[in-house]
Amino acid sequence: MKAVGRVPRWRLVLFSFGNFGWMLTAFCFMSVINYFYFPPTVEGVEPIPELINRAPVFMGLTVLGLILAVSRLFDAITDPLIANMSDRSVHKFGRRRIFMALSLIPFAICSVLVFTPPDTSPTILNAAWVVVFGILAYLFMTMYVMPYTALIPELGKTSEDRIFIATVNSVAWALAFACGQLVWVIKDTLESSGMDAMTAIRVCAGLFAVLGGLAMLVPILAIDESKYCDGNTCSEPVLGAMKSAFTNPDFRMFSLANVATFMATFFLETGAIYYVTMLMGMCEATASLIMIVMFGCSFACYPFIVKLTRRIPKRNMQMFAMALHGLLFALIPLCTILPDAALTGWVIILLLAIPTAINSILPTAIMADIAKSDGNRTGSHKEGVFFGAMNFNIKVATSVTSLIFPSLLIIGSSDGAPSTFGVSLTALVGAGLCFVAVLALRFYDEQRVNRHLDDEQDETPSQGEMTESIA
Repeated sequence: MKAVGRVPRWRLVLFSFGNFGWMLTAFCFMSVINYFYFPPTVEGVEPIPELINRAPVFMGLTVLGLILAVSRLFDAITDPLIANMSDRSVHKFGRRRIFMALSLIPFAICSVLVFTPPDTSPTILNAAWVVVFGILAYLFMTMYVMPYTALIPELGKTSEDRIFIATVNSVAWALAFACGQLVWVIKDTLESSGMDAMTAIRVCAGLFAVLGGLAMLVPILAIDESKYCDGNTCSEPVLGAMKSAFTNPDFRMFSLANVATFMATFFLETGAIYYVTMLMGMCEATASLIMIVMFGCSFACYPFIVKLTRRIPKRNMQMFAMALHGLLFALIPLCTILPDAALTGWVIILLLAIPTAINSILPTAIMADIAKSDGNRTGSHKEGVFFGAMNFNIKVATSVTSLIFPSLLIIGSSDGAPSTFGVSLTALVGAGLCFVAVLALRFYDEQRVNRHLDDEQDETPSQGEMTESIA
């Protein structure tokens, strides 16, 4: 099967709805679950009762940390398996779309059930409940996300197309994250009407699941694989395909950088509520506002970032972004010792908009370049395995992050509640991870990757059309 030209830009915009949908659906069980089971103490009051034992149970590790680590480890193992199944699929509905369609509804349901343990006090049943539905939520998320991301190099016929897809997907992701941050505003509103905090979080998770599920349906309907994809498949089994992917030195180094980047991002996203309330001295609702403002400022940078990719190598831009991100991350603990903690926090968050804009666009575009270049060079088109292998590395790393984050939070605490020292320590660890990414990117050879790209050059859109489409 041959692809019928380049995909219209409006369809690529509709494709990005999938990124918005899965991110919004996953937001609560990925970023709010620590708050739900480990709520910060505000004015001596814990807003949610203890549902899972919060005290360290093994070598300083908590039950929640162990649960999240197991869930993410399972998720990491399934990534390359599902990616390879998608690469090898010949289903008439589309080798990617069939997986996306089958996973959508159960993904949305499980993302809510993880917040509904049956008992109102810490029990083994509650822990088992979170384990089961946490694993299922990650499984169905993987069934949607892996085939979805594997479509990016297939739909991106040129470097500009891949930058465009990465950009609109980044906008979609950021909008989902900004909408997700509204959880604290929605929670406060519901509590003001008389609802308890636990029920309010559950309502938010349900709302996000419905909206996210509808958004995830859009690319399934908008993208016809038989029309817009080449139809190339991969015959290699999963282990052989992964081994082949890791023989690519540029994939190895970029994967290492991406692992460190995602670990640092995990610390920022999960720690945001703690940084804002415990280090910057602001209320929970302000956490939503401050993150939305940051992403609003990062949006303003997008056209400028897209323009710079024509003049500056993607690798160099990514290295600058991670160095700046690390520096700003390291400054967050200073909020506790400077005279105006809130002002310092606002300045740091606003400056974080610059690396956030770059990190939101370039990693996806670079990964798509690597997958497409390798397919052209070897003749084995295993886009799914490349993204699956990369996600495997990332999720193993974030499993470790999920394991240690709750434990770092309570360092210096005598009662198992998050401490100021522990929260500050998470910011410093995040900064260190950013600098690890900078070092790894120094060994990524972008020129070698570009030599094996055979991008179509006809009907290349102008920069004006590109930024206008983004807008």
